[in-house]
Amino acid sequence: MFYEYDRRGATQYARGWALSRNPKFQDYEEWGGNCTNYISQCVNAGGIPMDPYGDNVMKEWYWYSDKKRTPSWTAAQPFFEYFTRNNNDNTNNFGAYAAESNYEEMELGDIVQLIKDGKAYHTMIITGILFAGDEVYDYLISQNTYDLLDYPLSLKVGERRYLKIFGYYM
Repeated sequence: MFYEYDRRGATQYARGWALSRNPKFQDYEEWGGNCTNYISQCVNAGGIPMDPYGDNVMKEWYWYSDKKRTPSWTAAQPFFEYFTRNNNDNTNNFGAYAAESNYEEMELGDIVQLIKDGKAYHTMIITGILFAGDEVYDYLISQNTYDLLDYPLSLKVGERRYLKIFGYYM
């Protein structure tokens, strides 16, 4: 059965924790950054359940403790790989459904990553959309690691890729 992503829930969580840390989770700021850990929390708050069911750790996405977590929960490139490669193609019919997308198709709760040489090094979430008439003028992003709340995406320097979260199968 397919369940849609709760964009509002993800966005509310993102806004609530953009400038601070949820004490229920480890803060990875001192180990290279907390951005993807924060984004995973946001996506999870949007109803996407943790996924401990893959046939290897790169096909799973969860955080139970600092010592019991997957790279896809806390690191930008493994996060992208889990969310774009999972897509319900495993035999247990469970997990997130997402796809790489383009700028024009982004919605609240979708993910933006900064990339270099094809690899993600930073992850952000869309928490606002600015319109000029019917056209998208800019997106507002929130992030941890250089904490930002509703910051204009147009001011972020670097190559980007976009990840649309659709929901999950259970």
